[in-house]
Amino acid sequence: MVHQGKEFGVDLYELEKVAKVDFPVVSADYGDAIGSCDRVLGGADRAMRRPEQFGGGALGPVHQAYLDLHETMTGFLKETKTNLDDTAAALGTAAQHYAGTDQSASDELHRRARLDQALDGKL
Repeated sequence: MVHQGKEFGVDLYELEKVAKVDFPVVSADYGDAIGSCDRVLGGADRAMRRPEQFGGGALGPVHQAYLDLHETMTGFLKETKTNLDDTAAALGTAAQHYAGTDQSASDELHRRARLDQALDGKL
C-alpha cells in the first residue's frame, strides 16, 4: 500500500467504500436473519403446544430447549451485527483521518466518491 499522494487516496477510497457499502450490506443480512429468527419464535408456542390427545395445553418438553437455543443464536447474530457496524464506523473514521493528513490523497478520495455518486444516479 502506498502511503502518500494520489495512490494513497485510491487506497483510502477503497477502505471508505468497504466501510460505507460492503459492511452495511453484510450487517443488513444479519439484521434480516435476526428478524427471521424472531418471527419464528412468535409461532414456537403454538407449534410446541401438546395436542388434546396427549394432555393438551401445556408446552412440550422441547420448548425450553428451543427458547435457549434461540436466545443463544440471536445473541451471536446480534453481536456479529454490532461488530460489523462498529468496524464499518472505525474504518470510515480512519479513512477520513488519514485523508486529513495528505491533501493529494484527500482530493483523490473525494474525487472518486463524487464519481461514484454521479454513476449511481445514472444507473
